[in-house]
Amino acid sequence: MTMELPKPVAEPGAAAKLRVAQCAGFYFPDTVGGTEVYVRDLAQALGIEGVESSVIAATDRRHEEYQWENTTVLRYPTTWAQLREYSSNAPRAGLSKFQDLVVRAAPDVFHLHSWTSGAGLQHLSQVAQLGIPCIVTLHVASALCLRGTMLLFGERACDGLIGERRCTQCWAISRGLPRPLAVALSHLPRMSVTGSQASRISRRAATVLSGRSLVAAQARDLQEMASLCDRIVAPSQWVASALVANAVPPHKIVVSRQAVAQSFVERAASGGRVDDARNLRIGFVGRLEPYKGPHILLEAMAAIPRDVPIRLLVAGSGTEPPYLRTLEALAKGDDRIEFLGPISHGDLPEFLEQVDVLAVPSAIMETGPLVVVEANAFGVPVMGADLGGVAERIRDGIDGWLLPFNDSAAWAAAMLETALDRTQLERRRANARVTRTMNDVASEMAALYRQVLAARSADMTGAGARAGVGGGAGE
Repeated sequence: MTMELPKPVAEPGAAAKLRVAQCAGFYFPDTVGGTEVYVRDLAQALGIEGVESSVIAATDRRHEEYQWENTTVLRYPTTWAQLREYSSNAPRAGLSKFQDLVVRAAPDVFHLHSWTSGAGLQHLSQVAQLGIPCIVTLHVASALCLRGTMLLFGERACDGLIGERRCTQCWAISRGLPRPLAVALSHLPRMSVTGSQASRISRRAATVLSGRSLVAAQARDLQEMASLCDRIVAPSQWVASALVANAVPPHKIVVSRQAVAQSFVERAASGGRVDDARNLRIGFVGRLEPYKGPHILLEAMAAIPRDVPIRLLVAGSGTEPPYLRTLEALAKGDDRIEFLGPISHGDLPEFLEQVDVLAVPSAIMETGPLVVVEANAFGVPVMGADLGGVAERIRDGIDGWLLPFNDSAAWAAAMLETALDRTQLERRRANARVTRTMNDVASEMAALYRQVLAARSADMTGAGARAGVGGGAGE
C-alpha cells in the first residue's frame, strides 16, 4: 500500500510561509502541455496554503528571470548542470551553475515535475547534494518505460515492472525489429556500442545493440530517483502500482490526482455554451502524434455514413510529416471533419463550449490527462481509451465511454450510436462534473511539504541527540 496523503497541519496561512522551487523541463510563455499547466496552477493555488513558489525551468536559450502570472520564473540553459565554478574566490565555489541558481532561489523544498535531460536525474542529484528535501511528480511514463507508452509490445497495458529481457524485446520491436530478432537481442549480454565500434555500423544499429544496457540503466535511474527524493507523487494509481512493482519503498509513494484550477471551474459556470441541435460535435485537442491516437477518430469517421449528423473538430499540431500526411489522407473529401490548428490553453474553454463530446483516444498509458477533468468542468462527457489514467477518470456508461484504444470500429460504433440517440449523451452529460480542484491538490501538496520538512527536522534532531550521547560516553 502507498502512504496516505497527510492532512494539513494548520489552517491556510497559519503556518510559517514555505518556499518551494517547482522545476519543469520548460515553461510559459513557450508552447506548453499539461505538465506546465499543472505547475502554473499549483504554484498559484499554493499561495492560499502559505506556500510561496518559484518556477525553475530549462530553456534552449540563455538564462533569464521574469514574472509569469505573479510567479517568479528562473530559466536556465540545459548545460548549466555540467558547468561548475572552480574559482576559490567565488561565493559558491565548486557548485554547478544549476546548483548556484537553486541556492539563490533559497527553497525549503525542491519539487521536480520533469524527467528529461534538461530537468531530470542529474538535477535531482545536484539538489539532493545541497541537502534540500526533494519531491518528484511523475507526469509521464518515461521513468518507467523505455518506449514511453507503457504498452507491452504495443498491444496491452504493462504492469510497469522493468525486466531486462522483456523490456529489451518490447523496446526493440518499437524500433522496428521483427519479434524473433528482438527476442534474440534480449538474450545478448549488456553492451554499449560507442566510439570506434559505432563508427563501423549505423547509428540505429548501435542504439538497438545497446538496448539491454539502456534498460538496465533505466532501472538504476529509477532506484536512484527513489533514494534521492523524499516522496514520489503518482498522478494515477497505475503509476503508484508500477513503482511498487519496481521495489520503490511504498512509504515514499503518494497518489495525488490532477485537478482543474478554480478559475477554470468558474469560467465553466459562467455559461457561454454554443449548442448545435442538428449535429453531434466530437472534439479532439492535443498533439497530432500517433501516441495520441487522432487517426483512430478519422478512421472511425470514415466508417460512419455521410448522412449521419456528426462533426469532428480536431485542434492541435504535429511534428511528424508522414503521420500528418496520413491524417490528411484519412480526412480527404470529408467536410464533416475540421482541422482547427493548435490552440492555446487559454482558448480551451471556448473549444469545450463548442463540443458535445471530447475524444481522448490515447495509445499510451496517460498519467492524467488533465484535459479529461477540464472537459468535465464544462459538463462535456469524454470518450476515452481504456488505458491508464484515462480509464481511471472515466466511469463507463455514467459520465463517459471507455473504448478499446486500438479499435477504430468500436469508436465508430459508439460515435454512431450517440449521434443517433442523444439520450446517451444527455445522461452522461448530467453526470460529468468536477469532484476536485487545484485548491485540493495544493492543500495536499502543502501538507506533504510540511510533513517532509518535519521528518527531516526530526531526523536531524535524533542524529544530534545520538551524537551527543555518543560523545558523552567517550569522554
